[in-house]
Amino acid sequence: MKKIVYLLIAVTAFWSCDKGFEEVNISPNSSQTTDPNLLLSSAMIVTQNTLYNAQIGGDMGLCWAQQWSKVQYNSEERYTPRRAVMNSVWTNLYASSITECKAARAFAVAEGNTNLQAISLVLEANNFQILTDIFGPVPFSEACVPGNTKPVHDSQEAVYVGILGLLDQAETLFASGTGEFKSNADFIYGGNVAKWRKFAASLKLKALMRISGKRNVSAEVTALVNSGLLMSSNSDSAQLAYTASQPDANPIYETIVFGNRAEYKVSSVLVEKLNLLNDPRLGVFAQVNNANAYVGNVPGVENPGNYGGFSSPGTRYLSATLPGVLLSYAQVELYLAEAALTGIISGGISAADTHYRNGITANMEANGLTGPALATYLAQPSLDFSTVDGGKEKIGLQMWFALYGQGIEAWTEWRRTGQPGLSIVVDAQINAIPKRFYYSTDSNNFNQANYQAAVGTLDNGDTMLSKVWWMN
Repeated sequence: MKKIVYLLIAVTAFWSCDKGFEEVNISPNSSQTTDPNLLLSSAMIVTQNTLYNAQIGGDMGLCWAQQWSKVQYNSEERYTPRRAVMNSVWTNLYASSITECKAARAFAVAEGNTNLQAISLVLEANNFQILTDIFGPVPFSEACVPGNTKPVHDSQEAVYVGILGLLDQAETLFASGTGEFKSNADFIYGGNVAKWRKFAASLKLKALMRISGKRNVSAEVTALVNSGLLMSSNSDSAQLAYTASQPDANPIYETIVFGNRAEYKVSSVLVEKLNLLNDPRLGVFAQVNNANAYVGNVPGVENPGNYGGFSSPGTRYLSATLPGVLLSYAQVELYLAEAALTGIISGGISAADTHYRNGITANMEANGLTGPALATYLAQPSLDFSTVDGGKEKIGLQMWFALYGQGIEAWTEWRRTGQPGLSIVVDAQINAIPKRFYYSTDSNNFNQANYQAAVGTLDNGDTMLSKVWWMN
């Protein structure tokens, strides 16, 4: 009987303790719903932190575009990358950025916030373009679908059709114009939806120009020009604001300055090409060496005992608050210059020259160069062109300058235009500058059938020598 009484007492006590358990264990200070604004904040941070990671955007972006060179630890510069680092691009953009964009859009749909839906589509399109430009065929139509652990790898052409579709959907939603992006969650435009709309149109221009060698994009680019929605000043540039302190500082600063990785230097190619044009950006892009001269390291050459003999990247580009650029106004103007030059839009060489000079001016001003220095530079006859071939070369070179610091984008645009002409680095481990990344080992290990199908479409298999679809 005593045992029965004790058992009844215990049950009663347990029931009493459990009564109201859920209510008393909910913190009144914690949100019980997911905020789509914060999901988009996270997505944009993950993407830019990935691209500006010095082991990614530096080693396999700026070094492959030969704007930087390392005087030590330069295996990646010689085209022997670390597969785990390449894997992180795939994982970060799919598992974090794109997943969060899709989740944010679902919440925004429930709230009836069309502007937030549109912004999620723009960021998603940007991430898919980065992925397909780096890897080639990638999951798109079945990407980040709950329960589907083996998504098909869509062709790069199909992915681009999808990207353009996402941006068209975004424009339709922006046009209806309801809802906001909270200013304290928007690290790019501070809640200015009108600028997000311009970014969407300008990102579409970038996507169209990237595939312009594979399909006729004239009508679509002309429509964008006529829409009046393209970026029109540096204040429209899409760039993530970093802070002066860790962990929210620019990742380049965190590695090179805070992490004391002084092996990163500018390349001799960059110094030579800037010097040939008496370009005042040299003093912004680079610092003088210990002999008070601008000296770049020859790409691929190791000089481990002579760190002070070569120019480090400029202080602006090693700053904790250097913005993480998604797309700049200068880049937009240089795309328009190419479009006019090649007949994609009207205007010919005259219009091309105007856009070309607008692009140069925008990048100079973004780097703090104005007044006489800018005017003198623009007046140089060496900047002029009178033929399509000459224009392609000079516009391509200025695009390369304008993308300084944006490692993956600089390498990607070089792969598209071939400007400026670059040679493989000293002691290169393959016989060409890399054309793509290896696929993620997860894709190979856990999605074998779809991985093999995608590899079968590549001209040299899953190697860095295989061209992505839009390359000539």
